[in-house]
Amino acid sequence: MNQEKSNSLLSNAIKERGRIYLEVFRELSKRYGETEAVSVMRSASGAQGAAVGKALAHLGPRDFAGMAESFAKPPNNGVTYATEIRQLDGTCLEFKNMACPLKEAWVEAGCSDEEICTLLHCASAWDEAALEAAGFDYELELWSPGKEGCCRTKITERTAP
Repeated sequence: MNQEKSNSLLSNAIKERGRIYLEVFRELSKRYGETEAVSVMRSASGAQGAAVGKALAHLGPRDFAGMAESFAKPPNNGVTYATEIRQLDGTCLEFKNMACPLKEAWVEAGCSDEEICTLLHCASAWDEAALEAAGFDYELELWSPGKEGCCRTKITERTAP
């Protein structure tokens, strides 16, 4: 299989995950209200992120090059998320995803900007938990209407235990 075909299959699989997130979120919202739906989605997303973060803990507290290779660029060296490394040095790793198959799936499904922001908030619990479990401090700037690309992440050395 050539790289272009592999990248397309990967992007489509992530979009499918986004469609599942959307349907689960909508069903939870109908049954229990949006506040509870967000809580459940963030809890589940965070649990999965924490498991990933434990596998990255050997990179803490300051292997930012390792985090670029293991966290920012996967799953296919940054192609799927059009990852732009904006800073990579001894103090931090900062990157911005200029594409996001999850967000693209939600746009294709006709979600409002507000719903996309809510879904990104739910999904961001994965990143938060992964970075915490890996032993880093971080800043996440989620996409909002009018901003290019998708989310921006800045990873720094943990300052407090």
